[in-house]
Amino acid sequence: MSDVKTPTIAAADVAAHVEKNDIFLLDLRRSKGGTQIYGAISYDPQKLLDAERLVLPLPKSEGLIVLYDEDGDSHDVEKLAEKLRNNGYATVRRLEGGFRAWTEADARTEDLTIEQPVPLVSEHQIER
Repeated sequence: MSDVKTPTIAAADVAAHVEKNDIFLLDLRRSKGGTQIYGAISYDPQKLLDAERLVLPLPKSEGLIVLYDEDGDSHDVEKLAEKLRNNGYATVRRLEGGFRAWTEADARTEDLTIEQPVPLVSEHQIER
């Protein structure tokens, strides 16, 4: 892992992006409970880490991608942020304080959605 630390973003700033609908939120909590940040996409962090290459339905050059865990200190979130950058996703941030900070800010949540599968990439697709 490199020494590059992923920049954080505060819950209030994320909430402003959620209202403008110009953000992509990845819920990487291991214990998800019954709610998530409004508009988040839920993934199993271990499956993302195990994937040889990440080809997620997210913009690579434009768009803010924010990763969050339970309380903002998961080593997995940092490893996944680096993996996303290494796979071409340019603007990746960590939610400062994680979901805990989000709920403490009384920000918008929704019922938990179904965890998304990690797309498998074949060698043929990688060569393109």
